Amino acid sequence: MALLLEKLKKFYNNQILPKKSKLNLILVNFLKKSYSKFHPFFHKLSHYNTLFYKKSGLSFLINKSIEFIKILLSGIRAKLALFTGSLIALTILFLSWITVQQQTSILTESYEKQAYISRKYIANLVTNLDNITQNLIRIEKFRTQIELQSKSRRKYKTSQVLQVEKKVDFFGFKTDLFGAMGKENIYKSKDTFYSQYLTKSDIETLERKIKAEMDLAANREITDKEWKNLLSYARKYTLLEADEKEKASKDSSLSKLRSELEHEIATFIISSKKKNIEELGLDTHRFRMQTFPLSKMNLDLGIEPSFDTKIFDEETELAKLNDSSEMKISLEFAIQSVLEKPESNFLNYHESLNLQELDIQLLYSPLFKYPESTKRASKLLDFESSLSQYKDFLELDRSIAAKIKSIHPKIKARIDFLRNRKPPIPPNRDKIFISLYKEYNTEIENRDAAINDLLENFSITEDQFLGADSLSRLRESAWEDEILLRYRPDTSNLDRYVSDPEFREEYRKRWSELRAWVSEAKSELPTENLRKIIPDATIGKSRSEAEELLWDLDSTALYPIGEDSLAKTILSRNLTGIIRTIVDRTDGIQKIRENRNKAILSALIIGLLSIFLAIFISGIVVQKIKRIIKSAETVGSGDLEVTFEHGGEDEFGNLTIALNQMVTGLREREKIKGILGSMIDPVVVSEAMKDLQALKRGSEKNITAFFSDIASFSAISEKLSSPQLADLLNEYLSAMTIILKNYDGVLDKYIGDAIVGIFNSPIDVEDHVYKASLAALDMQFKLGELKKEWSRMNKYIPEARNMTFRIGLNTGLAKVGFMGTDALASYTMMGDTVNLAARLEAAGKDYGVDILASDSVYKEIQDRIYARKLDVVRVKGKTEPVVLYELLARKGEESTHIHIANQIYEDGFQLYLDRKWDLAIHAFREYSKSKGIDDKSSKLLIERCETYKTSPPPNDWDGVFTRTTK
Repeated sequence: MALLLEKLKKFYNNQILPKKSKLNLILVNFLKKSYSKFHPFFHKLSHYNTLFYKKSGLSFLINKSIEFIKILLSGIRAKLALFTGSLIALTILFLSWITVQQQTSILTESYEKQAYISRKYIANLVTNLDNITQNLIRIEKFRTQIELQSKSRRKYKTSQVLQVEKKVDFFGFKTDLFGAMGKENIYKSKDTFYSQYLTKSDIETLERKIKAEMDLAANREITDKEWKNLLSYARKYTLLEADEKEKASKDSSLSKLRSELEHEIATFIISSKKKNIEELGLDTHRFRMQTFPLSKMNLDLGIEPSFDTKIFDEETELAKLNDSSEMKISLEFAIQSVLEKPESNFLNYHESLNLQELDIQLLYSPLFKYPESTKRASKLLDFESSLSQYKDFLELDRSIAAKIKSIHPKIKARIDFLRNRKPPIPPNRDKIFISLYKEYNTEIENRDAAINDLLENFSITEDQFLGADSLSRLRESAWEDEILLRYRPDTSNLDRYVSDPEFREEYRKRWSELRAWVSEAKSELPTENLRKIIPDATIGKSRSEAEELLWDLDSTALYPIGEDSLAKTILSRNLTGIIRTIVDRTDGIQKIRENRNKAILSALIIGLLSIFLAIFISGIVVQKIKRIIKSAETVGSGDLEVTFEHGGEDEFGNLTIALNQMVTGLREREKIKGILGSMIDPVVVSEAMKDLQALKRGSEKNITAFFSDIASFSAISEKLSSPQLADLLNEYLSAMTIILKNYDGVLDKYIGDAIVGIFNSPIDVEDHVYKASLAALDMQFKLGELKKEWSRMNKYIPEARNMTFRIGLNTGLAKVGFMGTDALASYTMMGDTVNLAARLEAAGKDYGVDILASDSVYKEIQDRIYARKLDVVRVKGKTEPVVLYELLARKGEESTHIHIANQIYEDGFQLYLDRKWDLAIHAFREYSKSKGIDDKSSKLLIERCETYKTSPPPNDWDGVFTRTTK
């Protein structure tokens, strides 16, 4: 152990360095970290005199380990084992991951369900608190409003004159002395329709009801001191809200005053609610609920909760949790979401955070006032998808809303007219007013009838009933919410409305009575009958104020074009806040993580066991595979006399049988290929063996046709003996064919000394035109080398040692494939492209050039091959002219002399085209002088110029010379 420790020290200090490799570096870093971490441990064990590989040291151990790993990984056995183990481990890990996700989702759903009832209770509680706050503020507003309205409406009162007998006081008794005193006039003011408004007795009634509700909510009677304290906050709020001079600081002050008022109300009520919360199962150690108002004031000045369940228990970890920046961002996002889409009954937005060592989940849901109209609007939104196809109804609804909207101004103008008459005339006595409201009510009846007709097309389920009913009743429900001061919101009324037909009729009758109160206009104050049928609330609006609200709702279509639907609008109006539920998931998540870790450990153990088991089992299989591989390697080296050992009766046996059949087939194939390869291009043979039928069918494709021929070979062959002729041809054709094959050309055939080649068929050759051109240039160079070699060795006759060849190149579409009879066919090419290449090879004799190419070839290679433009001709039998080019060298390899000479020739050719015969003749002669030879192409064009001088071509001559020979 001491020796091992010493080795590790040297290794740690880079005194022992193993061979550099990626795996070595990984092991080095691992061992360094291990040494620094377990240094004390090594010291404790140093008294044990044991050491692995004492003599070889740590470097030897590392290198041997690397060699072992390489050997292990080089075989299929280890790969199969690793694959099997990894697959099993990854499968377990993947299933574990899915399980963790499912458990987390189930945990979240479980918390949501646990919190739902409590959240619903909290929502109702907050709504009640908000309702009480609003009612207290309205009480103070009514006080001010009644005073103001009384003054403004006083002018609409009338005076009544009464004549009464004068009386005197006689010993404490009033007497008229039997009429002896005479009569006197008494003036008495009398209310008219327009001077009526809510009275102080209405406020007193409202106060009594609210106090009774607060007593009921708190389970105790509110004291006068507490009541006056609440009213003082409400009065301050009302006065500040009405004060126009305090606009700058009004928002913050109003927010503060309302918060203080809500806090006072909550303090009074909340102590009695703690027991209810506990009975509902709200675990304050696990759940904390907060409500936040959504007024513009709060968004601008900071978001503070209006209610927080931590007041029930301030000692829990959740109660001590302070708002972090993450929680604020999450809340702002949730508020923005609910403002943009208030129709969502529950926000699909959850946030998971880790705060103060707690695993927190934040759940959000919107908070609405007026539960009845809110639920109706929500149900109507659910019913919307069923209405989208009924465009006629929607258009009719918009039309009726527009007509009602047009009646408003007429009614209002008529009321103003009647009010200002002396004396004022009550609307219910005016025929025009009655007529206008009759028209108004007719439109309402038409709309209800249209809705009833529409609903006949539906089979309304129990769940859809409220949505369908709200088509006609949503406006009444929302209107009632606006004009009534409810003492306590009761969500059970709506359930009774759906389930109890009698209760439903009572509700509808109430709405009809409210509409009649407005349309009949008998009194500005609610009738006694109205007060009786609405026992749970006070009508907090005068008839005129209620009328304005009703006009607004009746003149709004269910689905206005370009605007939100009525249901969405009402939901937006009713939206008052958002409830945030803070859930402590620490214990649940911890258990899930423990299960996950156990699953990971199990996966690793099972994976390792699977690897060892797979190694053992695969060892049997690998031996058979190795024997097959060894035989296959022998076949791969070219030895086709191998026989694969029979592998048994399983799949390996079938494999060895198939391999032996394959080797037999390869032997036969090689025999055939060897025979054909000596007669047909090997490329054609290979393609024929792949798909002979395709080659027999032939195809049309772009190719480059190659023709070459030795000049005056007949004269040479006559002077050579048969063996010499055969040697010359074999040496020449072999050299040229090798070059052809080097550039991916395919040998079509030999015709005596001529070579016919194809580029880009039967297999595709990239840049085949350029490769064919390079092959031609290399053949030209190779022929020069051969002639030098023959001259040096004095081989063959002088004519052979000085022979030249001609090459013709053309590219384009041609028919390629096996052509001939069923008994005898050869792979070749046919078509105009091929014929032109052959004629170019022949034309080379007239121009005295080695390599002649068409303009279609030149277009493809002009940037890479240097060429001379020779002539423009029309070959025999064709109408299209062809530009002829002599290929000279690869671009950049041409000499300056050739470049200058060619420029002279091309200048002369341009003069020739311009009909400047003498100048052209001079240029062609200059070219011949610069070349130092009697250039045949120049001579040919000089002769043509001389002819044109005496017999000029026609005026429309395009410079093209028509060849009369092939």
